Formats: sequence, C-alpha cells, structure tokens
Amino acid sequence: MHENGQQDPATFMHLKEFQSTLPDARPLAQLLEHAAKEFEGLEYISFKDRSFSYAESWALVRAIASGLKSSKIMQGDRVGICLSNTPHYSLACFALWRIGAAGVGMNPLYSLRQLKMIAEDSQLQWIIVSDEEMQLSKARQVAEEVDARLIICRADAKDLIEFEPAATRGSEVAFAELCLETSDEELMPPPLDSIAMIQYTGGTTGTPKGAMLSHRNIWTGAHQILYWLHRIQDDSAIWYAAAPFSHITGLLNYIVQPTIVGGKALLTERFSAKELIDLVRKRRVSVLILIPTMLSAVLAEEDVKEVDWSNILHVLVGGAPLSHELARRFHEATGLWPQQGYAMTETSGSGVGMPSKKLPGHEAATGIPMRGTCVEIRSLDDPAIEVLPGEDGEICFRGANVIQSYWRRPFTSDDMTPDGFFRSGDIGSLTKDGVLYLVDRLKDVIICSGYNVYPRIIEDAVLEHPSVHETVAIGIPDNYRGETVLSVITLKAGTDISQGELLDFLKSKLSPFEMPKRVEILDSLPKTENAKLSRKAIRDMFT
Repeated sequence: MHENGQQDPATFMHLKEFQSTLPDARPLAQLLEHAAKEFEGLEYISFKDRSFSYAESWALVRAIASGLKSSKIMQGDRVGICLSNTPHYSLACFALWRIGAAGVGMNPLYSLRQLKMIAEDSQLQWIIVSDEEMQLSKARQVAEEVDARLIICRADAKDLIEFEPAATRGSEVAFAELCLETSDEELMPPPLDSIAMIQYTGGTTGTPKGAMLSHRNIWTGAHQILYWLHRIQDDSAIWYAAAPFSHITGLLNYIVQPTIVGGKALLTERFSAKELIDLVRKRRVSVLILIPTMLSAVLAEEDVKEVDWSNILHVLVGGAPLSHELARRFHEATGLWPQQGYAMTETSGSGVGMPSKKLPGHEAATGIPMRGTCVEIRSLDDPAIEVLPGEDGEICFRGANVIQSYWRRPFTSDDMTPDGFFRSGDIGSLTKDGVLYLVDRLKDVIICSGYNVYPRIIEDAVLEHPSVHETVAIGIPDNYRGETVLSVITLKAGTDISQGELLDFLKSKLSPFEMPKRVEILDSLPKTENAKLSRKAIRDMFT
C-alpha cells in the first residue's frame, strides 16, 4: 500500500513515541468517494455471485443518503443496522456517514432481549433489517416496543440490483425506495469527532455499553491495521468477510479498509471452513481475518494440507487469545504464520499486532503496538503507576483510535487512568524492547488458595495434547481452596483420552495449583453469536 506499504511491522514505533506518519483523518464517507474516483471500475463488494464496483457503490450511497434525508433522518440521529454481512450494511454505513448520522450495530442473531436493550439504550428511531422471516419478526417486535420505524431490505439483494422492493406494512420503508432517490446536493462533512458508529460491548465490567466510535477513531484504526498488514498492495487485496459487520472487526476490516486500497470484500453471511478452503484453492481470496475457533475449524478439514495457500498475504487472528500451539498447528498445515492481533471495540479494533513472520524469541508474544498507539502496563493496585518491564499489570491504551466515552455513560476511574490511558481490563506485560505478552482477563482470573491462576496458561498447555481440539478453563467453587480449576475440552475426530491421561500429560507443564482438578469432555463447546468460545455459557453449565 502506497509508499510506506512495505515497511516491516517490527519497525513500528517505540512504545512511548507517537508517530505522525498516519494520514490526516477525514470524514469516513470521503473514503468511498475517493475510491470511486481512484478505483472506479474495480469491485468493492461481492455477494451471491453479484459484485458492486466502487463507482456503483458510491452512486448507491449518494441515493440512499438522499433517501434517508427525505425520511427525516438528520445529522446526529442514530439508526440501527440489524443485518448480516450483506451489501446493504456497507452501503448503509457510508450513507449514514455522508449525512452525519450514526449507525448502531445490531447482530440479527442476538436475542430479542439483547436487540431491545440496544434499541432502547441508543435511543434509535429507525432500524434497517432484512426481510428474512426470523430477522424481520424480531425487528418488528423491537420496533413496536421502542417506537421505531423499519427500513426493510431484500435478503436476495434484488432491491440493489433490480430495485425490486421488499414487502412492507404500515409506516415501514422499503430499502429500494431509498436507492431510487436522486440528489446533487453537496453535504457539509460531519465533524471528525462526531459519532459514526455505536458498537455495544461488554467493556471492562461485563455490562453492555455503547462504544461511541467517531469518524476519527474508525479512520485511525483502519489505517493502523493496513500499515500493519504491510504486504497488501493497491487494487489487489481480497478479504474473506466472515466476521459479522455488527462487530468492530467486520466493520473496520471489510467495510472501511478495502476503500483505502481499492480492495474487494467477499461477503459471506456465515463462516464456513469448507467455503474458505474452496476460495483459497481457487485463489479468490488473499486476506483472512479469523478468530481462534475459525482457525480450529479450518484445521479440522481433511484437505487443509492439500491446498496451495501461497496466495494468502496475511492471516490475522483476533477476538480471543491465540495459543502458540494453535498457531504452530496452522503453520504446519498451511505454511502460514497467523498474526495475532490484540484490540478492543474501545480502541476501534486496532492496537497491538504480531508481524507476519515469527518474531525471534517472541513466538508466544501478543504483538507490538501499532503506529499511533501507546501501550503501558499499569499496577493492578494503583493504575497511576507504570510497572517495570517484565512485570504483570493492566494493559492500558492511549491514541487517536481510543474512544472518548460510552454512549450515555461517561468514563469513570474504572475505565481510565488518572493521566488519560484507557484501562483494558486485561493483564499483560511488556518486555524491555516493547513486545506485549497478554496473560489473561482480570475478570477471568481464578483464585486458588490465594494464588492467581490464569485460564489462558492452562488452556495453552491442554491444547498441546495431540487429541485436544478446543478447550476452556474456568474456576468452580471449592469449599477448601475457594476456587478450583475445571478444564472443559472437545477432542479431534477419531481420538480418545481419559481424565487421568490428560492430567498425567499436564504434570510437567503446570504448577500444582494450576492443575485442573476436574476434566469434562463435550461433543462441542458453546459459542457466542460472534463464534467465540463462550466462557460464560460454560460457567453456567458447570457452576
């Protein structure tokens, strides 16, 4: 990408320095407007055998923005986007950003209760939703309860191609009607620090909160990641868009980033390891952004080692800690070394990342701070105090990618250090040369007889057993120790193992107080709507 595109990530800024090499931020709609001129005929998004060029996409965005204004949606208003990964989501985002309104990410797989909570808290007045029966049914119930109106898309995208409207009733609006609007009105760009997106996250306390992502935040995060993924060249990158757009990863990497380099996003409404391998085989994808459970699913496919993976430029893994053992297995099967990324919704999906090759001596590290992001490790007892290199503490962030606040919930001392760093709620350490090691979540730490036990350490050790496919370690109540360790696992196909065999295997890898006192073998582990292993669901099962 551009003149700095080949810079090795290992040359990223020193830990305490802020570099000025990121481009000056601009309102987000200008990214697609510029791309429509620079990459006019190139494909921006591809969905169900239909692709939309940058010029087509920008024309649709201009029309949709006019339609939104005609529907009295104004600058500063909030509009829920309750869609899977369809072209409507990308186009709606840029149309909202063009008029200065904010999108509110709503995963259609969420429960009715979750969707209602988001709608009520964000005080939205409109929800964009598909005419797929289950999604539309939930959205209509939410709209009725919060007094919002619906904009209804066609699940087959014919409203974008042939402008055939979805069926509506009452005060509902068909998305196709927005697409038919015409206007040459020049709109005033919204302020850089105005809200572009509200994404709901558990934050550091587990209570759902709306992270207010500004135009500046998203612009910064997208550029930080593209400088990190240094092999991407203009006009040629193809993303496999599997992470949901309603999550910061999908928003940043599949909607925003391609517009910067003229790349293409292959939209898929649900991740499939078979589909991914087929795309790799046909050389139709070059950038993969996965979570560890997706990586495990790919490795479980029988033909994973028979595929030529040489067309893949980067395999970015985030959303949950990537164990060194899982990375090693993937490298052995594909020849590719997955790059762990570590970020949060509150840091706009950017922050820390590993190079695309092994970092000598730091193979199990989490990464290096991306340019423009400052990372410090603060004392668990006093967040005003920075700990020494190599000591564990709370990971804290500062930079233009960090949000200013939550929606209707100003930051408190639980969120920020006294000198303005965002507190992640994660435990980690930094080496003298500025390499970050993530230890675990503060709230997931297991306290056994007064000792801090980190689930990730146990999980990494368990994964080293050749029969184990996936694993989660949790603390369960113990009358004597306070808590004790339960290891929950699934096995690879055709393998078997007893609790005694696994515990014998772990004796040389874990200290006595880290050793699981109980092992449960399940057919599958529960996952969230975003395909992450659900530690909460496992706790509910066994406690």
